[in-house]
Amino acid sequence: MSKSSISEHVQPVYCALPFKRKVLIIIIVTLAGFLGPVSGNIYVPILPHLERVFSVSTSVINGTVSVFMVVFAIAPLFWASWADYGGRKTLYLIPLIIFIISNILLSSVPANIVALYILRISQAFGASSVMSVGAGTIADIIEPKHRAKAISIFMWGPQLGPVLGPILSLIPWRWSFAFLAFFGAFVYLLIMFLLPETLRYLVGNCEGYTGYFVKPKLFQEKIVEGYPKPPKPSLKVYWKLIKFKPVLLSSVNAGLLFASFYGLMVTFAHVLEDYKFSRVQVSVSYICPGISLILGSTIGGWLSDKQEKKIPEHRFSLQIIGLIISMCGIIGYAWTAYKHVHVASVFVFTFLSGFGMTWVFVSNTTYLTECSTNQPATNVAIGNFMRNLAAAICTAIINPILKKTGFGWCLTGLGFLNLVSIGFVVVLVKYGPKWRSEYK
Repeated sequence: MSKSSISEHVQPVYCALPFKRKVLIIIIVTLAGFLGPVSGNIYVPILPHLERVFSVSTSVINGTVSVFMVVFAIAPLFWASWADYGGRKTLYLIPLIIFIISNILLSSVPANIVALYILRISQAFGASSVMSVGAGTIADIIEPKHRAKAISIFMWGPQLGPVLGPILSLIPWRWSFAFLAFFGAFVYLLIMFLLPETLRYLVGNCEGYTGYFVKPKLFQEKIVEGYPKPPKPSLKVYWKLIKFKPVLLSSVNAGLLFASFYGLMVTFAHVLEDYKFSRVQVSVSYICPGISLILGSTIGGWLSDKQEKKIPEHRFSLQIIGLIISMCGIIGYAWTAYKHVHVASVFVFTFLSGFGMTWVFVSNTTYLTECSTNQPATNVAIGNFMRNLAAAICTAIINPILKKTGFGWCLTGLGFLNLVSIGFVVVLVKYGPKWRSEYK
């Protein structure tokens, strides 16, 4: 066989960018992914303090967390569908401008609860695109057999929120938002000048790029042929994906798990205050669940790629382990905190709950990028929607439930939600391949 006939059968590389360029892209989208979660977590440790600053009740100040999470859940559905259709880079640059302006205003307007609600909504709207669009960028440049490891690194951004957010909350709360404005501007410049467009429908496998710097542009024209055209964003497209059982079940699975973990997170500061922790000690204590998220993501991502074996559902077998770890952590936290056992035990169980949760999330997010290949950002956005909506609902209702059922039983109920998630995992392992083969 001639060399020319051999070359005709050689498959092009999945992504032509050199390894160092891929690493740079992952670093940039990871930094961008940090913005939304740190905006939420910079806020949670000082909720008791903000109650006094704004002269409102616990339920009212918790409501500012809920509206942030609701918007953070819904807005990516809009951003991600257009990122899958018209390009990734545009859907970084436009929302981040909104985020930067919101933080400038949060750092400067008078302390008014109505203004706080409005600006937290716009802040969430601006920061919300990155998680789903970032996952789409990863799917563009990293082939499936290595994708979970890359996504586990990308998730360091969201997971560093619980680590650095509480530390940043030690400075005056207005300066916290000023920091977010400055950091958002820095990330914006990185995206503008160093992040290439990666949507495969527009640029293929990126073989047309040379060098590290890119010419700033808001929209990318199509420069390749032969890649399937993604469907134009519409309610019909979303409804089709939401009805697609692999996307629906894996998204609900993540939502239930995140609701249980977020119930722990919004009570953590109050629990530590009962142990007579100072505000500084409370803020620093959030490093514990933050580190658990990073470790769980990293280990879970590495093992998930080991399990993939050409069939995406193979990733789910590891999720049962993570769900059991998280459930044990939440239930252990519930009763050690309620019985006022030594605070070290509270930290141990908090660590376990975060480790198990993010162990599950990395394989879940990777699976969403694989189960319908031309809409990875949209699939992840649906997963984020379920997850953040569940967190918002949990934040809104947990205080009344705590008063009615007591701390121990309330958190135990949240922990047992993981049993439902285990059921979803079993169903997906059994029927997921069949459902994906039938999807058109």
